Amino acid sequence: REITPQAVFEDLPVEPIYTLAMDVPPAWLVRPREALYDLDNIQLSHLSPGDSSLKAIFDLDYLVVEGHAREIHNNSPPRGLQLELLRGGDAASPIDDTQVVANLGYFQFKATPGVFGLEIRKGRGRDVYEMESVGNEGWYSPTIRERGNEITLTNFEGLTLYPRFSRKPDMEDADVLARPEPDHKNSILENLTSR
Repeated sequence: REITPQAVFEDLPVEPIYTLAMDVPPAWLVRPREALYDLDNIQLSHLSPGDSSLKAIFDLDYLVVEGHAREIHNNSPPRGLQLELLRGGDAASPIDDTQVVANLGYFQFKATPGVFGLEIRKGRGRDVYEMESVGNEGWYSPTIRERGNEITLTNFEGLTLYPRFSRKPDMEDADVLARPEPDHKNSILENLTSR
């Protein structure tokens, strides 16, 4: 016989507004799955007639995979670089994507336990950067050539990565957020005749 976990509070005042939420580790993304009432605004005096209690069921949907990315040559964040988390196998498919922000090079994915690949998302970021390391073991993790691009989420504590990136040749001043310049400039006459 299974006894479901529960918390019981008796003789609470009925007029105040209560909130029911889970106090969980920061790496957990938890949400209410079942609840008859708005859990942020519970007023016991307004429960339906016959309801003397409130029931809510919560789900742990995802764990957080976060990190702090940096460029090798100047230790600055590769701001705007888009990354993706791939489910492994022969036909790797993206399960989440994100963008590196300028503040400490922070990025964040949501995932369930498993083995994943970390890659630069297709687009301008791949034109400008190469990933040197996924950062499984801190700032000085082995390179992708040595260990590959796999990351493993194996517990409920989440995962913090420290990937390193280098710029490709002739991309030292390129901005991944800027549109690339066209290869040649059309004359005014070419612009008018091409319309």
